[in-house]
Amino acid sequence: MRLALLITATLIWGLGFVGTRWTLESYSPLWSNSLRYIFAGLLCIPYIALKGTIKDKKGPLICSALLFLALQLQTMGIAQTTLAKSGFLTVFYSIFTPILTLFLYGQRFRIGYWILLSVAMLGIFLLCDFEFSNFNAGDWLTLLSALFFSLHILAVDKFAKDLPAVEFNLLQCLYMGILGFIVGLAFEGPISLAPLSTFAFPSPLLGFLVLSVFSSIIAFSFQVYAQQGTPPHIVSLAFLMESIFAAIFGYLFFAEKLTTMAMIGCALVLVSVALIPKMTRFEK
Repeated sequence: MRLALLITATLIWGLGFVGTRWTLESYSPLWSNSLRYIFAGLLCIPYIALKGTIKDKKGPLICSALLFLALQLQTMGIAQTTLAKSGFLTVFYSIFTPILTLFLYGQRFRIGYWILLSVAMLGIFLLCDFEFSNFNAGDWLTLLSALFFSLHILAVDKFAKDLPAVEFNLLQCLYMGILGFIVGLAFEGPISLAPLSTFAFPSPLLGFLVLSVFSSIIAFSFQVYAQQGTPPHIVSLAFLMESIFAAIFGYLFFAEKLTTMAMIGCALVLVSVALIPKMTRFEK
């Protein structure tokens, strides 16, 4: 059940790449991310005000700061590198997460986990068409974003264990909305919301609907709930499915090519994620 929720979250995030492209037609990368969470935060306020039970807000605040940094670094990196390299380097969180778990908590993993992870990373490598020439500043920013995605996974594991998952994520979205508003104004100044007045297909408004409601509120709530019963290193491995769904939606919405090598890569990731339940039973 929890693994299914994690995979559903990655499907929604894969669709989120489509929504992001629609918003970038009218807004800068910084304001695209910021508006996404400003709108999500505004939607969360009524629930938090009426039914909020979490007294200690430190956990959601820390998680929101880590996730905001990860997304902004990723966006800054995309502006300076190829989408293929960005897609591959971002999923290095699947490597950073078990390494950080080892150093921070002394937890070791069986060889089966590392084999599945290696196969999955090879699949992502094939999916991204081997574009790794001219490593530049954007690539380093993307790698740094992967580190913050890993820290976010570990922070959710630490702070959200015994708290209501939906409320925890709604607080996270609200804090990210506040951060987005402050950072957007500080670095790029006020913007116009006129592009959001038209509901068409595609449109920035539809893009923000996908990103704010589905990617931010629903998918991250799935993550928080699923992580309450799933180890972080398993979560990071399951999240590799996001790259597959992003490639599929890119093909469906933007006619992006899916080469034979890319399809082989997708198959390798699928096999690795499908074997997660067997591996976790073996680890027990």
